[in-house]
Amino acid sequence: MIPTCPASDLKIYRSSDYTKQLARELSCPPLAAGVLEMLKGTQDIDSLREWIHPDFTQQIESLDLGTASKEAKALWESKSSFGNVLVYGDYDTDGISSTVLAMEIFRNKAAQVRYFIPRRDIHGYGLNAEILAKIPGWGCNTLIVVDCGTNDSEMLEELRRQGINIFVFDHHSLSAPITIPTIVNPCINMEAGDHQKICATAVLWCWAWKENIVPKRFLQYEVDLPAIATIADCMPLHNLNRSLVRYGMNQMRNNPRRGLAALFEQLSINKSQLTEEHLSMRVIPCLNAPGRIATADPGVRALLGNGSNEAIHSCVGELMRINKKRQVLTENIAHEIDNGILSGSITSKVLYHEDWPIGVLSGVASRICAQYNRPIVLAAPVGVQVVRGTLRVPEGGDAVGILREVADKLDAWGGHKYAAGFSVLNENWPEVNQALERMLSGLVIKAENVTPVINISPSDISIDDWKAVSSLGPFGNDNPSPKFYTDSNSGGINPLGKEGKHSYILVNDKRLLAFNTAPREIAELMGKGVQGWIYHPRLDYWRNVEQLQFILDCAVTGGV
Repeated sequence: MIPTCPASDLKIYRSSDYTKQLARELSCPPLAAGVLEMLKGTQDIDSLREWIHPDFTQQIESLDLGTASKEAKALWESKSSFGNVLVYGDYDTDGISSTVLAMEIFRNKAAQVRYFIPRRDIHGYGLNAEILAKIPGWGCNTLIVVDCGTNDSEMLEELRRQGINIFVFDHHSLSAPITIPTIVNPCINMEAGDHQKICATAVLWCWAWKENIVPKRFLQYEVDLPAIATIADCMPLHNLNRSLVRYGMNQMRNNPRRGLAALFEQLSINKSQLTEEHLSMRVIPCLNAPGRIATADPGVRALLGNGSNEAIHSCVGELMRINKKRQVLTENIAHEIDNGILSGSITSKVLYHEDWPIGVLSGVASRICAQYNRPIVLAAPVGVQVVRGTLRVPEGGDAVGILREVADKLDAWGGHKYAAGFSVLNENWPEVNQALERMLSGLVIKAENVTPVINISPSDISIDDWKAVSSLGPFGNDNPSPKFYTDSNSGGINPLGKEGKHSYILVNDKRLLAFNTAPREIAELMGKGVQGWIYHPRLDYWRNVEQLQFILDCAVTGGV
């Protein structure tokens, strides 16, 4: 069903003299200039040129990785070999991407490189003390920690006293004293601005680039990993992150690593036409799925791409099967919660169920948070002693700040501004449950009510126009994909597809496609006084013929 929004919630942009001036000075089509004006305002031309053509080599220069960056470089240069290296990662896409990148960098100075990815349902969030205690017995000379470890100096100090080299590359917020000098994390500086917010894979990649750890040509091939992880972790798309994603996507389009090429093939994605939407909606869920269901190993193996073609395709097939299982589990739990919220039987912000698989709860929580614009905690037991949970808050909240308030009762915790996870002993769970419920119930979210749109008919947008707009991407967090508005002068409502589940509206001889909305539902909307439509263009390559589609997003009611 197509959602509705009142016209009062729109900020409508129309072509102006400034738009035309931008188009002339930036040598771009008026539509791209209009989108740039909508997204960035009236900035100076040089800043806009830099936005259009971000260069990571310049952006990395201004990235402050702290004194630990030089300490880690000194440790790297002090050894001709790091002996037996173990990479300790995390089970999400950023975790497995940084694990693979660390393995591929450190194998240049190692007798052997292995990895360990914790299981979400057994080892919990972050470093696991029992696993760390076993590392010396495994014959490990060097430990590389990625996507966790910032707040685990106390555990890591014991390994360092035993002569094990320690590197940490992380991006999580600081909540405990740091004593390990080689914890590279741009967020350790509490005054770091948004331009310092990068994923863990990008921290490692940028460190290697800034400190000349390995040849630049090697890192240019590896840039696909921070690109994928940046999108997966919903990092703000400032100039550095945008440039990393751009270069990484270009790498994937032209010369993808073997596992990704096989995954693109299985997903019927033409690599030359890869978009950030393909990555976020189709590729990344497959890479994420194993770590949510059981062990993240298939995702790591796919990105490493070792072995025969048959082995790689078998690994990718496993990813596809696991992701399908994740989808079913997620859908069942989300449907259960949806029904409870809609019926009024669920009013709590903290939900717990003994039978929920902990691995899929973060996906469910993200969906519920976005759908109802409400904070939510989903939790389930792991074994007989521990409860693990995931917290999501809408824009305007602070998930890490909320968990910090109950940190003394938690066994482990961490995360980002809008998403966090935690472990708590059973005996402390009732108190933590009550505290979280109280805080989330009193949380005031200042939602952004104004949606910026450009007033233009789909018939006035050409393929070249949209390609120019697309060059302002990648779109995502802090760089939203532009939306467009057109009046509702409809040439008719028509069914789309054999089963009549979809429909399209003719507007000036162009189709606005309404997926999962039948013609009857569109007619009902129009009977309620629809004044216009919000839509977005999309390039389609049906049977290798390039064409522009227009996707209907929202019906606008009230006067415009």
